[in-house]
Amino acid sequence: MRFLALAALPALSFLYLSTAVAAPAQQHLTLTPNNTQARLQASSAVSSIDGTFEKVSGSLSYNLEEQSCHVDLTMNVDSLKVGSALIKGVMLSGLMLDSDAHPTMHYVGDCTPKIIHGKLHTQLVGTLTMRGQTHPLTFAVQMHFTGNTLTSIASNAEFDQRKWGLSTLLHTVDPMVKTQTLITLPAPNSATAP
Repeated sequence: MRFLALAALPALSFLYLSTAVAAPAQQHLTLTPNNTQARLQASSAVSSIDGTFEKVSGSLSYNLEEQSCHVDLTMNVDSLKVGSALIKGVMLSGLMLDSDAHPTMHYVGDCTPKIIHGKLHTQLVGTLTMRGQTHPLTFAVQMHFTGNTLTSIASNAEFDQRKWGLSTLLHTVDPMVKTQTLITLPAPNSATAP
């Protein structure tokens, strides 16, 4: 009996080591301008407005086995890059994003997988805080893979800016704003590199 227990020890050691070496189910990524793009698109009577936040920070936790994720993203409003200084001045003014009183926008949400018409769709369900007001905002999420490796997560949403107190500047700005976020994940080898 003692011999059987000793003979099983190498097999148990291998099982422990193979479990310890396996990639953890829950993955974490610090969000930075190097791996995260956050964009806004709006249209006005004069032109289309495309903006990108150059300063973002936050975190992403995801578990591919469970099809779950948690996103916590902060965007520095002053870092919004748009086509011209005039448009940026209007966008950051008290009538729009009001960057003096509200220097950041903040989104927090969780991925929720749903079956729609027999296909798996993932939604990012959460809240957006902008101009000091917090309201629900749901993104449609697309996960992009190279082989079996998740390489990026793209999310898209559209919202009515009036809910957050933004002006339509006497109806010259369409109240509906599109937003996109693209998170690029590191290659598996670079995730373990020092």
